[in-house]
Amino acid sequence: MEWLLVAISIVLLLMNVLLMRTVKKQHTDEDSARVHESMAEFVDQLEKENDALYDKLITYIQESESHLTKRIVGLEQNFAPSFKGAETPEEVSLETEKIIQLSRQGFSSKQIAKVLQIDHGKVELVVKLNNKQQVNFKEDEVL
Repeated sequence: MEWLLVAISIVLLLMNVLLMRTVKKQHTDEDSARVHESMAEFVDQLEKENDALYDKLITYIQESESHLTKRIVGLEQNFAPSFKGAETPEEVSLETEKIIQLSRQGFSSKQIAKVLQIDHGKVELVVKLNNKQQVNFKEDEVL
């Protein structure tokens, strides 16, 4: 009888251990399913956040690009007239020829500037460079 009691106790103990293992396995399976589910939700949330950030970045880039384009157009419009008013080389050479001609006729640089309506400094520069060039030319002839 004792053997029967011991055998039944052992069988009950083994059944209890087996039951505990199956319950634990079910909990583990449920936990892993919950982990997979929560990971899927987390990944979905991250994808939504990434899409939102990507859209914000695209919007920012487009706004910056349009702002810079407007700024470039504005600057081009502001500086276009100043480039159109620049003197061409032909105008400069005609002006220089007139200055040299009047200088050879004996006019002072102030008089030339007044007659041609040119800056006095510009006239003086052309006259001095012309005189220097003539001196150098004469020195070359002597040699």
